[in-house]
Amino acid sequence: MNDTRSEIIRLAGELIRSIGYNSFSYADISKQLNIKNAAIHYYFPSKSDLGVEVIRQNLTAFKDRIEDWKKLDYRQQFVNYIHMHDSFINNYWVCIVGSLAPSYDTLPENMQKELQHLINTIIGWLSNLLDEGRKNSVFLFNESSKTKAYMIHSALLSSLQMNKVLKNDVYKSIQTGLLNI
Repeated sequence: MNDTRSEIIRLAGELIRSIGYNSFSYADISKQLNIKNAAIHYYFPSKSDLGVEVIRQNLTAFKDRIEDWKKLDYRQQFVNYIHMHDSFINNYWVCIVGSLAPSYDTLPENMQKELQHLINTIIGWLSNLLDEGRKNSVFLFNESSKTKAYMIHSALLSSLQMNKVLKNDVYKSIQTGLLNI
């Protein structure tokens, strides 16, 4: 992949996680990368094209991670999932889902579809992991696996958002609680 294109996507992802999709412009990217807006438009004619690519790269990264985790036992896969966003804490970032979901109604339709696909992929994988782990007596919970997946994912999303606002250890506290299933 072209280095300029990759840097545009990387920086857009950081901006989405830190200030949100609706709060950044191509000018923010061009200034930081010391390129012209036209260079961004060359790769991404519209901002939603860039947003879609950021979501797709997050999906690819998630799929790569869970592929690497397949050889691990259910508990370790779950622990890895719970700690997946640890690197965001020092920057007070939220995950891509936590950043885009609150502004879902204002997102272009192509981004809405990609975000739905990303969330469905995450919840599907987590539900399956929880279901298989429960069948093998690794996890103990009363809800359906899908409901438990929604609860866990939502807790992580909101803990990142609260950590951003409160700048405390809410994320770590939530993680500790989630690891006790």
